[in-house]
Amino acid sequence: MAEEKNNTAKINQSKQEKLKNQTESQNKDDELKTKSPAELRKLLSNKNSDYVFRLQKELQAQGKMTLEEAESKVNELLPEIIVAQRHGQPANGLYMASPKIKAMDMLSPKNKKLVVHPFWQRAIDSALLYLVFFVGAFGVLDMFQSSGQKDNPQTGILTLVSVGVLMGIYMAKYNDWVVPGKGQGKTRVSWGKAILGMLGLLVALFIWLWIITLPGIRVINPTLPGAVDIIIAAVAYGIRWLFRRHYDITGSTFAPAPRQK
Repeated sequence: MAEEKNNTAKINQSKQEKLKNQTESQNKDDELKTKSPAELRKLLSNKNSDYVFRLQKELQAQGKMTLEEAESKVNELLPEIIVAQRHGQPANGLYMASPKIKAMDMLSPKNKKLVVHPFWQRAIDSALLYLVFFVGAFGVLDMFQSSGQKDNPQTGILTLVSVGVLMGIYMAKYNDWVVPGKGQGKTRVSWGKAILGMLGLLVALFIWLWIITLPGIRVINPTLPGAVDIIIAAVAYGIRWLFRRHYDITGSTFAPAPRQK
């Protein structure tokens, strides 16, 4: 009984300590927001200082602003940049955009809330990206292989496209699971489910790769010359660029944009 009371006391103490730390952290964030722009600029890390400098230059160039106008515009962002910096997030990660794109957004703000792209759009975008990587990488490697090594069903075009597309779709879903929605601090599912999903994908990939390497299937899974693979990768990249532009997709599977709850 005494041991249970001690455990309960320890748990309560741990919760109180956690709450205290959260309160102190919030107070520090609030204190930073009250500082002047000049004080905040002195707190910028080298990386964020470079981002701010380039952002001001872009505002001057794109918006035809004076230096003072550009600085005034950027000063409005400094509190959130510094707060994010204190929590280990640089400005490019905070805005998920380069200074050039961020300047464009500031000069032409969209009159809509954060866009929530449906899963199929993000899956296609991710699948095309991985297709470009897999096919393009093997195309480059093929340029340095001897002719005897090239007739391999494991590097056939159907194999490369399949692996790229499946990995891209999985990574889009993986980001759905582990990237918190806007205003959320936790992942959407447990890491266990994400790991099981990866294991399921690997099993599916092994089965599919076994099927498409069967002798009767090889006729539709030829190993193409490296130059042809590179051309296919370039075409896929062009299709992805048009697709993203048409649906106004930002971020990527490697740097997913935050989503609403």
